[in-house]
Amino acid sequence: MSIHPEDDFSETAPRGTQVGLVLGLWLSGVFAASLGGRLERAHEGTASMVLLGAAVLWPVLYFAMGGCRFVPRSMPFAATGGLILFGAASALSSFMSPVALLSTGYVVLTLAGIWLALQFNSNLDADQYEWGLKVFAVLMTGLLAGFAWYDYVPGTRLGNGKDVLNPNTVALVSTSVLLASMSIRTLVLRLAVMGPVAGIIVLTSSRAAAGAAVVGLVLVLWRRLRARRRPVLLFAGMALLLAVGVTIAYGDLLYKTADRFYALSSADRGISSGASGRVTAWKGTWELFVRNPVLGVGFRAHEHLLKADTSAHNGYLATLAEVGVLGFLGVLYLVVRGLHLLWADSRDPGRAFVQSILLGLCVGYILLAIFERYLINVGNPTSLLFLVSVMRPGAMEGPEAESDEWVPEPLDDVAVGEPWEEGYGHG
Repeated sequence: MSIHPEDDFSETAPRGTQVGLVLGLWLSGVFAASLGGRLERAHEGTASMVLLGAAVLWPVLYFAMGGCRFVPRSMPFAATGGLILFGAASALSSFMSPVALLSTGYVVLTLAGIWLALQFNSNLDADQYEWGLKVFAVLMTGLLAGFAWYDYVPGTRLGNGKDVLNPNTVALVSTSVLLASMSIRTLVLRLAVMGPVAGIIVLTSSRAAAGAAVVGLVLVLWRRLRARRRPVLLFAGMALLLAVGVTIAYGDLLYKTADRFYALSSADRGISSGASGRVTAWKGTWELFVRNPVLGVGFRAHEHLLKADTSAHNGYLATLAEVGVLGFLGVLYLVVRGLHLLWADSRDPGRAFVQSILLGLCVGYILLAIFERYLINVGNPTSLLFLVSVMRPGAMEGPEAESDEWVPEPLDDVAVGEPWEEGYGHG
């Protein structure tokens, strides 16, 4: 019995380091900078770029001061090729951009964010990963609660009250916080964090974020149960029967509640509105790609050319239009590779607690990207955590990498005396 994931976080963090704390502060700081600088309302000017750049790049100083390795572990040949392809396509596309300086700045910032993602994955072990997610969840719950108190106006979507951040942006960020709260092992504390964040997602009326959060949470629970050989199908069947029963008994009330929060029957956001008017934006973005299939229109530049809407509202189409088909294929390979590695890691009972969170986040994020404007982005903590999750270096070097045999270690919360069997977590 062996499993050969390309990453092993068991021996990567030197003792005494606080790289997990740095991860949590990094993710939270990017949102604080976005909120403080009102980047959603800015005109992509120099001040907003400098503020975002400082929030994204400050961990470089931590790694440069020692205590952790400064050069990330290298990626396998194919993954390196995909990253080079994306980077080269993004850089070349900037020459085609109507805002060439802005596009170049975002290319540099995005590649730096990817480098930091690789750096974190070269230094984080399972405990530090868990610590970082806890810090992120707690700090962001406070920031989001404060923002909701400041912005919310009854009768409007959270985010539209003071028009500081777009409601969908607030919901996008809240989704990763909700999933990160699954790193808190004490149930009461976990629910104390999840409750307010779930309420914030509801107040934004973002259907995509709500769906992504539910899918992510279900996947986290499923992978954890699977790793511990719990009867997943039995639990799923019971949950399905309960959902069907509640729907039959209270279907009308549930629909009215959902309609009130998510405007299912409204003219502009309802079921018949063409994905809230996004279909028109999707067609316009596709036309941008067709006119520039190889080099694209410029990294982060499609919004300056799109006439149908303010953005593509689809991260995949936006990537295609901005960096062309070659750059898109490079990104696609990196994402698929990252998901594959996360799936393998989530089967390991010793790592499933954390890796299941990252897997749930990634699956939820790729669903959200159907309706959000960017796939690869460094402007919010959810996109950054997605980058950290999928941008994995290669196998470790040294004695710990000499054998690919996986020796199972039980999770901390496995009951004492529970039988351990060959193939545990791989059924």
